[in-house]
Amino acid sequence: VKWAKNLPVFSNLPFRDQVILLEEAWSELFLLCSIQWSLPLDSCPLLSLPDLCPGMQGKTSYTSLDLRLLQEVFSRFKTLAVDPTEFACLKAIVLFKPETRGLKDPEQVENLQDQSQVMLGQHIRSHYPGQPARFGKLLLLLPSLRFVNSERIELLFFHRTIGNTPMEKLLCDMFKN
Repeated sequence: VKWAKNLPVFSNLPFRDQVILLEEAWSELFLLCSIQWSLPLDSCPLLSLPDLCPGMQGKTSYTSLDLRLLQEVFSRFKTLAVDPTEFACLKAIVLFKPETRGLKDPEQVENLQDQSQVMLGQHIRSHYPGQPARFGKLLLLLPSLRFVNSERIELLFFHRTIGNTPMEKLLCDMFKN
């Protein structure tokens, strides 16, 4: 939330669009930050494992599958050694989704996503001239952030701390403060 609020172009969007975009992209942004800061999945204190969460009995297989999928996603990003500028651009691309329902100004959001892609492309051309396919590889990684849906991310990483409070409500409250 703080990262998005600090983007001047984001604050220029209508308030409702800001909230909608954050609600839509929070889990992908969380995963990108986790990958960037090398959150260890095997010893993560945030991670709510089934034996520690009441009401999750019988969901162990889902949890281990989710963790395997997340480890795959993390590994794909680590293999490319994504740099901080690329992470910033990828986060912006993930945040600015013009197809998100309910947006007041989808054209502006599309322009921001386009600008983010252009910045990513320029950065790659100047810093990785020997890797002409890098831009495409990075963009093709983004759908993998949705392999585990936001409800499962919420359950796995935040259930212990937020309980049954919907993530959308927390995001809205954090955003207003």
